[in-house]
Amino acid sequence: MERARLISLIGSICFVLPVAAQTPNGTRQCTADQYRSNDLITYAELKEQRLPNGSTDYVNPGTNGSIRVHGWGNADVLVRACVHSAAATQAEAQGIASQISIARGAGQIEPYGPTPSRSEHWDISYEIWVPVSANVKLEAHNGSIAIDGIKGQTRFHTENGSIHLSSVAGDVDGSTENGSVTIELEGSGWNGQGLRAITTNGSVHLTIPENFSAQVQASTVNGKLRVEFPITVQGKIGTNASFQLGSGGPLIEAKTVNGSVTVSRKS
Repeated sequence: MERARLISLIGSICFVLPVAAQTPNGTRQCTADQYRSNDLITYAELKEQRLPNGSTDYVNPGTNGSIRVHGWGNADVLVRACVHSAAATQAEAQGIASQISIARGAGQIEPYGPTPSRSEHWDISYEIWVPVSANVKLEAHNGSIAIDGIKGQTRFHTENGSIHLSSVAGDVDGSTENGSVTIELEGSGWNGQGLRAITTNGSVHLTIPENFSAQVQASTVNGKLRVEFPITVQGKIGTNASFQLGSGGPLIEAKTVNGSVTVSRKS
């Protein structure tokens, strides 16, 4: 009897410990092959840091770098960064990477390090895990932004890069100047204030589950609009469509100026 109770206790401990020390597998590879820099030698290093969750987690990788943010069940923030550096020698490139910090503190996730020059420079891309209900503000310049599983307030913008939103909720608003927008909704309706995603130059693909309830607005200025959802429309759809799905709800808005828009049904 005592032996059985001991085995049961050990099993319980083994089950709890991995949750407390959760370290997720990333989706990003970090290799020097991904970095090209004329005749300089390139180097790649993966760095990781845990931070307290900020009231708003601001993320900016700098001039060149992408951002991926995932919602998770922990209360803290895990920052995983791929640092790429380039210099005349391998040792110099590695030395540059060693001087780079990947965050300034809680709520301020942006790198700092040596001043770049023509003969020595570096860039950074982020993969970050934040609490599901976290508020985030993401800014990139030449890089994509991907967000999944976040239910708080989300703001994002990139100059040159694609946008990918999946399993998000809450209050979501953002744009890209040059890049495509992909939105994958889930569940039976939008939970939160709404979603607005805009691109100036790029296509938009919005996927909505069958039996989803929302108010949807999709439009393009110079491009084609295709709605694969069974909806009732007055007249020809053309380049703008506003319609209700199911019992309606918060507004889901997806727009482009130059590019096609597709609203498809996820069965």
